[in-house]
Amino acid sequence: MSTTITRNSAARQPALANITTTDVVTLIGALALLAGFALLPWLHQGGASVTGLSLLTSSPSDLAADLLAAVRERQWILALIPAAALLALVGLAWSVMQPPYRRVAAWLIRLAGLLGIAYFLLFGTLDRENTSLALFQFSGGGFWLAFFAAALLLLQYVALRPAADGLTGQVAVPGIGALWGRLTSGLTSNPRFIRAVTLIFRFQSFFGLIIVIMLAVIFSPVRNDVNLFLSQRNLSNVARDVAETGVLAVGQILVIIIGGIDLSVGSVVALTATGVAFMLMRDLMPAIPAILIILGLGLAIGWWNGWTAERFKIPSFVTTLAMLSIARGIARIWSDSIAVPLSYGAGGADPLFEVIGARINGVFPVPAIIMFIVAIIMSLILHYTAFGRHLYAIGGNQTAARLSGLAVSRIKIAAFMLCGFFASMAGIMHAAQLNQGSPNEAVGYELNAIAAVVIGGASLSGGKGTVVGAIAGAFILGILDNMLSLNNVNSNVQLVTKGLLVVAAVALQQLRPRSAE
Repeated sequence: MSTTITRNSAARQPALANITTTDVVTLIGALALLAGFALLPWLHQGGASVTGLSLLTSSPSDLAADLLAAVRERQWILALIPAAALLALVGLAWSVMQPPYRRVAAWLIRLAGLLGIAYFLLFGTLDRENTSLALFQFSGGGFWLAFFAAALLLLQYVALRPAADGLTGQVAVPGIGALWGRLTSGLTSNPRFIRAVTLIFRFQSFFGLIIVIMLAVIFSPVRNDVNLFLSQRNLSNVARDVAETGVLAVGQILVIIIGGIDLSVGSVVALTATGVAFMLMRDLMPAIPAILIILGLGLAIGWWNGWTAERFKIPSFVTTLAMLSIARGIARIWSDSIAVPLSYGAGGADPLFEVIGARINGVFPVPAIIMFIVAIIMSLILHYTAFGRHLYAIGGNQTAARLSGLAVSRIKIAAFMLCGFFASMAGIMHAAQLNQGSPNEAVGYELNAIAAVVIGGASLSGGKGTVVGAIAGAFILGILDNMLSLNNVNSNVQLVTKGLLVVAAVALQQLRPRSAE
């Protein structure tokens, strides 16, 4: 009798008792879809703005004729958004009112997310076909709110696992790990599949570079039947722009291999670029002595970073963060906080310095040639010298390396010195390419260098990474920036894309099999 009463009371529990975290997220996503579609501007032009609902139900007269014609072509696709919102609400109601059917409700909500994403994919496809009007430029806040709401509906069951329902005590919707395990159980036991995965992870930077190049070619604008990305001038510009990041990445990989990090390289680039320009223009120093002094300055900064970290047992993150501020301050003091322009000829800088920023035959940028030479030399050192093997040993297990008799502190200081050396080299290239040295430039360059290294397959915990991978990572970032610039994508979106790419690269490292080490 008591059992019957308990079951009946459980069956009569209020619907609110069955609400889980995923239900709340679903409600937020569905309401955001409706708000973005019916309340917020969907398209705007010159002060005139309309909502998605008005576009679906009528043809607004306050839009330009070309924009209105383009909207009419896509009017039927707009119905996918309210359909997705209604489907999500139905799935949510079913999930709350009928807990035993929570699994079916979850798939309804996933389908709602797919419908919403399908709209944006169709919209983007039609947008590319219409070369006379870029509709993405006229998309208002409601458009982007609905986009992120649809993505939230699609991904919420991956990120969040529903709590157990009140009747069965079991989770109705399987987690993504369990689902993935069922799908791949047959593959993970296949030796050929294991070898293929190992190959992909071992050469992930090259596969990533190939994918980015293919995307750049596909999405590149075409003018006069010429693919702009594949044009000779554009490829030369990509190599020229990547050169500084590549040289910085070569130095950064040495520090990351030993389990450290150098956040000061961007400020060192600004300091050395300002310094070499000052010596060439104000002191009228010949190019070679000025370059040697600046390279020596980079070595000294690297020694200071490494020595303070080892002497006082301070994490390199802290010491190089301090140097980031110190180097930038010295650069501003050196030049009175103003840029030092470079000019060549009588009373100007040594013309020999101009060669560093030039292009051979107007095609091959000298900075890119310097980057490849540096990469080849350091790659050979890492793979075929005792110094390179010691770096990997320290990064893999510093205590074991010390007990094996390695001079751990000296080797780590040497790595930081080389990182500072290459940062100063990048500063020299920076001044030569821009024909000036400014203490306010190279902001964020340290993040580009770290991103290139991580995307190239290095582990931030140390012991893993290659120079070739770092260079490939630099080219991935450079080509990505170039591709987005050619398509007139906002620079802020480029920063977001770069950040997401770094997060994806770090997350990918967690899936790396041991056989790919």
